[in-house]
Amino acid sequence: MKPGEPSRTALMIARQRAAHQVLDHGSILYDPFAMKILGEDEKGVLQFANQHSLASIGRLFTAARSRIAEDALSKAVERGIRQIVILGAGLDTFALRNPHGARQIRIYEVDHPATQAWKGQRLAEAQIALPPWLILVPVDFERDDVGEKLVAAGFQQNSPAFFTWLGVVPYLTRDAIGRTLDYMSSIQNSEVVFDYMEPPQAFSEEMRQLVKERTEQLEKMDERWASRFEPAGIAAILRSHGFSGIEDISFEEIASRFGPAVQGLAPGHAGLHVVHAKH
Repeated sequence: MKPGEPSRTALMIARQRAAHQVLDHGSILYDPFAMKILGEDEKGVLQFANQHSLASIGRLFTAARSRIAEDALSKAVERGIRQIVILGAGLDTFALRNPHGARQIRIYEVDHPATQAWKGQRLAEAQIALPPWLILVPVDFERDDVGEKLVAAGFQQNSPAFFTWLGVVPYLTRDAIGRTLDYMSSIQNSEVVFDYMEPPQAFSEEMRQLVKERTEQLEKMDERWASRFEPAGIAAILRSHGFSGIEDISFEEIASRFGPAVQGLAPGHAGLHVVHAKH
């Protein structure tokens, strides 16, 4: 990220979410706010969605990881969790679509101050009001103490919480990932859903080329992938932080479960995973 500018990655994810509504009719994750918050027309979104032969894989993964997180979140709310923390929220719209409003849950959206200011602008232009259960918490993940910032915003450290951490882990150093997991594990009965990438050899040849191009694009935007993990390595890290009940969903499982809902899904092995873990 460039200083004072919102995350370009957050914009890319928002476009993928919007493209899923337009091309796939929201079949994995229905989101009536995806196009509104983006503020672009369908033509622009379709142009983005069709610019690469493997763009459908990104669209599938973006929609599926949110669906997996929101399904797990619903079960956590059923079990009594009332605090939801969305780390690296970007233009996420869950707080606008919140189906648990009657349960008096509180949703804390944590992101970089510049990205949050941009999101506020997008919401204002779309004439979408912030719901009463949403609290915005500006944080620089590499420098700030997430726990301190959350408590200052009203988060209750002694109550369980559900964390979603989508599209963030690959961009963080291992130190920053470890600090965040330390914090989550300090919250009793906490749960987290996040995604990670395997090293390049886990990808098909065509996907490896795409990853190489994407890496070069990111570096031009002052953003970069910093951490990749083997599945056994991520499980060991989670266990070392006291997490158990670890469910690691591979891209192959995602493609088999959700793939038929995505128009023109390109073939390709992607070393992408979504993890749900409980403390």
